[in-house]
Amino acid sequence: MTVTQTPVAAGSATLVELTHAVQAAAALAAAARTGTLTALEEGPATAEQVASGCGTSPRHTELLLVALQALGVVDRSLDGVFRLAAAPLDFLERTRLDWACTEDVVRTGRSLHEVETSSGAQRLYPSVVPGLSVLGAQAAAVAARSLAPAGRVLDAGAGAAPWSAAIARADAGARITALDLAPVLATTREEVAAAGLEDRFTFQAADLMSVVPEAGAYDLVLLANVCHLFDDATNAGVVARLCRGLAPGGRLAVVDVLPEIVQGGSRRSAMLALYELGLAMRTGSGGVHALSAYQRWAETAGLEVTSVEPLDPRFPVHLIVATRR
Repeated sequence: MTVTQTPVAAGSATLVELTHAVQAAAALAAAARTGTLTALEEGPATAEQVASGCGTSPRHTELLLVALQALGVVDRSLDGVFRLAAAPLDFLERTRLDWACTEDVVRTGRSLHEVETSSGAQRLYPSVVPGLSVLGAQAAAVAARSLAPAGRVLDAGAGAAPWSAAIARADAGARITALDLAPVLATTREEVAAAGLEDRFTFQAADLMSVVPEAGAYDLVLLANVCHLFDDATNAGVVARLCRGLAPGGRLAVVDVLPEIVQGGSRRSAMLALYELGLAMRTGSGGVHALSAYQRWAETAGLEVTSVEPLDPRFPVHLIVATRR
């Protein structure tokens, strides 16, 4: 018997992905607006209990909770009790609210947070850096193994310090100075303490736009997820200033996204394109920079890019290492 297969339309896979993305976003928005997640913040509950507290349909509340379970937002036990999973809900909600303002950003050309300024960074980052740490955890572990032994490390713009914490775990001899704005550094301290790494860290409250480290004080300067916040000229200045703190033979380690071309075509991947649009929500001057820009900044600072390593197969984040000549 011959079975005839109907050809799949070229755009069907894309349509499936887009439909799933729209549905997932709508489910998260419904959970926030109905109070479903807030109800579970008070403790585990059945779908009926959540529906009773939120004034929603029990059947449809259960369907929503099951969808949230599939997305990894909630867990469900065998007896039908739902509880919040470990997903950073505050970060997801902040992301949802920001992306709801996409139209305003496109119309006005103004970013929502202006994190390229000290005032904008102080407003946004204390609340979002824990979620960013979760996003980068897998890549941070890969980078840490590549950078060991790290020695004396300056984590410039540390945030919740996921990258330098991974270095501390991979290299028992590493000693890290976490540098960030004072309001952000409070979160840094909390995250480092939660990781049990306080004895490996010191903390320096300073502005990345003006700080000049002590000459020769560090073996490694780490700039993780920082350069995409600023324009070319600003990054050149930041790299030059920070690298004054490198000892002879010291290294600059930059973690950031590099432009990626989809195989067989000239368009960017959907994930990278959306990442670039998301940057426009946060910064008015930053963006994704080409490898040639990092090479030029390093050369101006007296360094040479010696390796470039992809860190996560799901996304074009890279570790760029430059060594003092």
